[in-house]
Amino acid sequence: MKILSTAVLCGCIILCSLSVSAQNDVPINQPDLNKPKLFSDLPDRIDFNPTQLVNLFNLQLGDNASVVLTTSFTLVGPVVSTANNANAVSVVIKCTNRPGARLTFTRVTNDDNTVKYIGRIISLQHGDTYEIIAENNHYYFQKKGLYDLVNE
Repeated sequence: MKILSTAVLCGCIILCSLSVSAQNDVPINQPDLNKPKLFSDLPDRIDFNPTQLVNLFNLQLGDNASVVLTTSFTLVGPVVSTANNANAVSVVIKCTNRPGARLTFTRVTNDDNTVKYIGRIISLQHGDTYEIIAENNHYYFQKKGLYDLVNE
């Protein structure tokens, strides 16, 4: 009888430990590398002059924007967010002609009064994005994969 009760006790301990360890497993999100491309018709790099876009900072929530980056690439849509503080001004546009995409464009003024522009065009439903890159005061949109910018 002592052996039977010891076996039952060991069995209960094993079942309880399996139950507890199963509850502590954290699900891992695997990147979906098969998402459709939103910008497959565009080049990997698009040069632009950010001063041509500064008028976006004057727009209000709900205003419609039209951002011409090249003759074949224009973003159209309403302003869905704006922010303005001492060192930065930012605007977010929901692109209606590239469904799911958002353009985020920000001007940062440093303490020495130098100006830097940052931003991206991103859609979480698609596998490609554009990020603003600056090299020697020359700006361009660089195409990147979604998971190069976002970790899920």
